[in-house]
Amino acid sequence: MSDEPNDKNSDTPTPDPRTTSYFEKLIKYIPGELNAAYIAIDGILREELVSDPIAVWLYWGVFVFLLVLTPLYIKYRPSEEAEKQSIRFHCCAATVAFAVWVFALGGPFALTFPDIYRPVYGSLLLILTTLTIPIIEAAAMKLKFFQPKSK
Repeated sequence: MSDEPNDKNSDTPTPDPRTTSYFEKLIKYIPGELNAAYIAIDGILREELVSDPIAVWLYWGVFVFLLVLTPLYIKYRPSEEAEKQSIRFHCCAATVAFAVWVFALGGPFALTFPDIYRPVYGSLLLILTTLTIPIIEAAAMKLKFFQPKSK
């Protein structure tokens, strides 16, 4: 790995490549459209943040908007998978997964707290979340609240 800073934005840390498989596992809980939207907006905002530090608030606004949109998107988008799984659990898991995924990427966390945030924190949280969600799902499926509705 090179010690040279990232040309586009050296202020934002990049995730450790060893955690790529954990990113992939966590992303399966998040709808692809929300992933794509965040990545596109992230690219736009990174360019803007270079010239306007106040745009950090916009970064946080986008993160919060997409975080709130995540469970709504899971619940109301048409999907064949929706009938096979617990929508309630998937809404919760996707929301947590989205927040952890953005944290692992750095996102507004790295920009707002540059002295505190370290990529290793995001990598560790990503790994722990990826390992924990399936266990929580197995336990949650025993509760009537999370069981899929039968027709």
